[in-house]
Amino acid sequence: MAVKSAKVWAHSPTAASCTVTNDREQTIAAVFSPRAEGFTPLEIQAASLAACIAASVRIAARAADIGPLGQLDVEVEAIKAEDEPSRLGRFEVAVRFSDPLDEAVQDRLIHAAEDICTISNTLRAGDTVVVGRRA
Repeated sequence: MAVKSAKVWAHSPTAASCTVTNDREQTIAAVFSPRAEGFTPLEIQAASLAACIAASVRIAARAADIGPLGQLDVEVEAIKAEDEPSRLGRFEVAVRFSDPLDEAVQDRLIHAAEDICTISNTLRAGDTVVVGRRA
């Protein structure tokens, strides 16, 4: 069954950090300084894209009857926009295959993955964010 939504909770006991928990009770330490231990919100966003692209490359390979892939490395650099409002303006993604696939096949899998990946599709679409208060 395909995932239809994701829900997380952030608990911030101090000005320096928070803990993000999902409905399976898995947690991520989120920090508000790049010098602190844990992931910053920008790194969490980049990690989300990297994981989604990695999964999507594997889905694309399976759909193309390439067979199971070996190790994949996905590097994402999330670059802040220079103008306001404060946001990420660009994501540079690089995929490295351990399998001896020719460049045309690698490029085809990467482009297919970009179209499959929910996170890359969301970033390109600029979906609505609604922030409110809960009692």
